[in-house]
Amino acid sequence: MGSLPYSPYCVSFNNSPLRTPRKIRMVCIGSGFSGLTLAYKIIFENKLTDLIDFTIYEKEKSVGGTWLVNHYPGLKCDVPIHAYNLPWAPKHDWTTYYACGAEIRGYIEDVTRKFGLDEYIQFESRMVEATWDEGTAKWKLKIQRDGQIIEDECDIFVGATGTQRQPNPPDIPGLQSFKGPVLHTGNWDDSADCRNKKIAVIGNGSSGVQVFTALQKEATSITHYIRSPTWISLNYMSQYTRNGDGQNFAFTDEEKANFRNNPKELLAYRKKLEDTSIRLFKTLIFDGTCQEVKAEFRKTLTRVMKERVQGQPGLADKLLPTFQPWCRRLTPADGYLEALQEANASLTNTPIDAVTPTGIRLRGGEEKDYDVIVTATGFVNNRVMPWKMHGRNGTSMHELFKKNPDAYLSICIPQMPNYFAVGCGPNFPIANGPVLSALDWICSYVIRWTKKLMREDIKAMCVKTDAVEAYNIYIQEILRRTAWNRECNSWYKTGTKDEYRTGISAIYPGSLHHLREMLECDIRGEDFDFTYRSNNKFRFLGNGMAGIDADDDNDLAFHIDHTYKLENMI
Repeated sequence: MGSLPYSPYCVSFNNSPLRTPRKIRMVCIGSGFSGLTLAYKIIFENKLTDLIDFTIYEKEKSVGGTWLVNHYPGLKCDVPIHAYNLPWAPKHDWTTYYACGAEIRGYIEDVTRKFGLDEYIQFESRMVEATWDEGTAKWKLKIQRDGQIIEDECDIFVGATGTQRQPNPPDIPGLQSFKGPVLHTGNWDDSADCRNKKIAVIGNGSSGVQVFTALQKEATSITHYIRSPTWISLNYMSQYTRNGDGQNFAFTDEEKANFRNNPKELLAYRKKLEDTSIRLFKTLIFDGTCQEVKAEFRKTLTRVMKERVQGQPGLADKLLPTFQPWCRRLTPADGYLEALQEANASLTNTPIDAVTPTGIRLRGGEEKDYDVIVTATGFVNNRVMPWKMHGRNGTSMHELFKKNPDAYLSICIPQMPNYFAVGCGPNFPIANGPVLSALDWICSYVIRWTKKLMREDIKAMCVKTDAVEAYNIYIQEILRRTAWNRECNSWYKTGTKDEYRTGISAIYPGSLHHLREMLECDIRGEDFDFTYRSNNKFRFLGNGMAGIDADDDNDLAFHIDHTYKLENMI
């Protein structure tokens, strides 16, 4: 009869210095800004390629994310482009203050080439299934490429597919019966010819007003069908345009050269835009502050919209919302209100009854024929990944998010060990300030966890279900005190709305620096469950030596440089 072990924590000796990291494999899905930022931080900022076997799978033929798949007429960034640069790859020579989609796509391609990031990307590779294997503590992956299913596995799995990825067509009876082209702004057919055509545009979010404005110039006639009014605002940070009027402008060759030759001025310009953007939460979104500013902002929006449609006074009644600005995303639009007043343009807010083979029939019975129907109805915003995903105990992400898409800091999801959502999780800071700064911090957070897993002999980490529930219940208290919680139709709200929840599932509940401090100040390990590669979670203590002890040339008294206070000499 064998003797019982002295303790279940007895393990073999680890003859390595303290926190010696092991090599792991990480797979990321998506090569937009999120995936590329993660790649840069692994390869260059943290120099971890000897420890992390890293691959990005990308379903498209190139990098670019939303700026690759979106290419409808009139597409542009409606925030100043110098606030929409990757902080680790600033571009000095943008053509215009609000850049067009094609230039942004070119920038992403240039960044990828400059840093050789395409070496880590497998293109035309669509993730179809990811399953957590508890025994090996790995994600088992199935990827479709060239009509074949290839298999892979990884220790850490990252979803970086963005939120603007799956077009959401309108649910209108008869839409499929229309004999002409039906185009969606999220899946535009570049071969479609809209010149000298009768065009209907459905939807008045950012893509709707941009595509309407662009197509109005070449259409025989064009009608904008809107379900509800929206605030047509001045462009974001219009105070920094040439005359403070919000009109787009081209940077001069002298300005571009100055940014190139005086990098500190480029940095100062970026900081000015970044600071202004971040302050919007306090001044215009959070209910508890700046009431006079909010009232004046609404008054200004109303005045400017009325002034811009003076040619058709009745138009203002259809366009002006009753809800508070920022309840849904503002819709900056160069030239949209002016385009609506052209002879070939019209707008209707009468509900659509059905699409016919030749056009559109309204609820009152009026019918109008069209050659082309453009649907600008946005994207599916359920935050479910576009592949089958089963985590611990077979938990399906689709089922988990069916009622309420709940995550932890938008990044970690219960029952999904060693998985991180970057830029595509619930309550992500999509409208809280410069989004690329947020992505930068989130990627650093992922790498902090990755280092912990590698260095502390951790097999798997998974956020606790009760921590996610507690977090999501409390953030509702913040969200209900914001403009986002006012009564309006908004893609920000896809969750359950009841006495405990606002239904807001798309936006982070705080300022951008609120997020930064949550990510940087404390990793909050108490909110996670851990499993280890041995029975003793302290095996990472190793052989009693620290890594610095190994090299005789290291300065083993470096700490004195920080603690020795000569000014306090006695």
